[in-house]
Amino acid sequence: MIVSRVKGSGPGGPTRTAAGAPPEGSATRQRILAIALTLMSQRGVDGTSMRDLAAAAGLNVASLYHYFPSKRDLLESVLVEQGFLPIRAARDDGVEPAPEPADLAELLAEVLVSMFEVEEFVRLMVCEAMRDETTARTVGLDLFSSFEASMTEWVLAHRPDLAARSGADAVARLLSAAVLGIFVQHAAGVLADGQDLTAFLLRRASEVAALLPA
Repeated sequence: MIVSRVKGSGPGGPTRTAAGAPPEGSATRQRILAIALTLMSQRGVDGTSMRDLAAAAGLNVASLYHYFPSKRDLLESVLVEQGFLPIRAARDDGVEPAPEPADLAELLAEVLVSMFEVEEFVRLMVCEAMRDETTARTVGLDLFSSFEASMTEWVLAHRPDLAARSGADAVARLLSAAVLGIFVQHAAGVLADGQDLTAFLLRRASEVAALLPA
């Protein structure tokens, strides 16, 4: 299943927290995550120390580590809180998620729209990975691997013709690269000022899908 704005799970399952840590919805935890996103966006992941974050949140370092045992835990939690998780996860509110699109163009459009809903965070992750920041690269690799695996499952389920022609893994890699490339294009200024973002994404999604006809 592809793309969802969900909370409460990281790339490998529930976000890791120290034993006895407060519930994920606690006010202090949410405040830490909001401050962390602001600081990381301004200073980068590497330039945001746990000590600086603790000071900005009005906590001592020991209290911060009670909520987040490591910077990786913190970064993963910020990502989940922002809703940028590239696979659907089980919901805990009893509401079934919407079924995944069976049409390739619709799928790609959904993926792109989900990315741009959290553009600030995606920009942060891409920039930090390009700077070879270790924590961001590790978390990004987990996410991208999960995303490609989900794409592979979608191809096998909905486009077996592509899987038979080129291999589901190869198609998933191509689609993943196309999605990231479209995001980078937009970040580089391809989208003109005043142009409708949703229309732009739908058009790009349709262009990619048209390259892989049934």
